[in-house]
Amino acid sequence: MEALRLDGTKSTEAYKSIASELDQSKARVNLLEELVSKLKADLINASSNVSQNQAGKNELQQKFEEKQETMEPNQTEAELQDLKSEVARLRSSLETAETQYHEEQIQSTLQLRSAHELVEQIKSASSQREGELEALLTKTKAEVEELKAHLMDKETELQGITEENEGLNSKLEKSLSCQREYELEKELKELKGHVTDLKAYLMDKETELQSISEENETLRLEINKSQSKANDEVEAEVEAAKCAEREALVKLGIVMEEADKSSKKVARVAEQLEAAQAANAEMEAELRRLKVQSNQWRKAAEAAATMLSSGNNGKLMERTGSLDSSYNHVTGKFGSPDSEDMDDDLLKKKNGNMLKKIGVFWKKPQK
Repeated sequence: MEALRLDGTKSTEAYKSIASELDQSKARVNLLEELVSKLKADLINASSNVSQNQAGKNELQQKFEEKQETMEPNQTEAELQDLKSEVARLRSSLETAETQYHEEQIQSTLQLRSAHELVEQIKSASSQREGELEALLTKTKAEVEELKAHLMDKETELQGITEENEGLNSKLEKSLSCQREYELEKELKELKGHVTDLKAYLMDKETELQSISEENETLRLEINKSQSKANDEVEAEVEAAKCAEREALVKLGIVMEEADKSSKKVARVAEQLEAAQAANAEMEAELRRLKVQSNQWRKAAEAAATMLSSGNNGKLMERTGSLDSSYNHVTGKFGSPDSEDMDDDLLKKKNGNMLKKIGVFWKKPQK
């Protein structure tokens, strides 16, 4: 497109230069015609000067004849000599003027002829050059028109290509936007699936917590039953087992303390569950990190649930066994609580270790 525009510009400049050259040729022809007219006028002036000199000579001759008739003989001779000398001088001047006139006339004729020839040559060359320039001008105009038509075709073609490119760009943008929307929808579905899994996991943990609470309640009932049974037996043997009653009361206090500890443990588990629910809200915004961390939490929760279940079951059995073993069916008295204190200390240590492990799993950073 730029090349076509440059060609059109060059053709226009060539057309202007040809027109300028044609104007210069016309001006030169006009100048030569003025020069020929001036030479003709000079020739006419020279002819008039010669005729004036001839008229002056005739007038002088006439005056000499008139004076010769009117003057006396002596004066006539002297004046005649003067007039002769003057006539001779005038004649020589006239001959010189005639010679100069003839030379000027010849020179003017030659100049006029050469000027005519030069004018004819210039006219011929100018006509030829004018014809060539007109032909070149016509050709240049045709080329300019052709270039304009070609330029219009190229501009039309360029406009079509531009419109096609715009259409392709719009299609490409639509395709990319559709693909991006599909990817986002797919990712959103995956995230919703992960959130659903996490909610189900939390529901399982809540169910497990509910079962642990029920087990604790059952444990309290069993403790209460054991306490009432022990009280009944102690009331039946008050006088015989005062010391055993004191020991039973001490043991009952220990059992109640353990029950309180179990309640606190349940409260801590509930707090951890609330923290997990709060973390779930944050996890919805950081699902990629949650994919890795949720596995760790799942493992930690499963380990905690396993340890809690095993710890509670063992504790219940130990407590039941300790109560049964402390009571002597033969004598109707309770045994020493030292072994039970040792078992309680061991259970506390195990529970402490278990809580530490849960804290480590809970606080473990994302890799």
